[in-house]
Amino acid sequence: MDKCVRHLAKATDCGPVLALESASLHPAQLLDITDSKGTLGYNTDADLVLVDDMLNIKSTYIAGELVWQSCESKS
Repeated sequence: MDKCVRHLAKATDCGPVLALESASLHPAQLLDITDSKGTLGYNTDADLVLVDDMLNIKSTYIAGELVWQSCESKS
């Protein structure tokens, strides 16, 4: 998924914010699950991915718990 988001940002020149929104908010809207997914609103699931400026994944959280972290982020 990270490669798809980077490719979209580069191919369309839409920038990282819109590319990430297209991978999170828009699918949640289509599935009608924005009450729990796709946003960082109050009372939503705390599932998120931390990325750097180049959209490389640094860590992943599910329900607010760290479940994966890149080797570079651990040091």
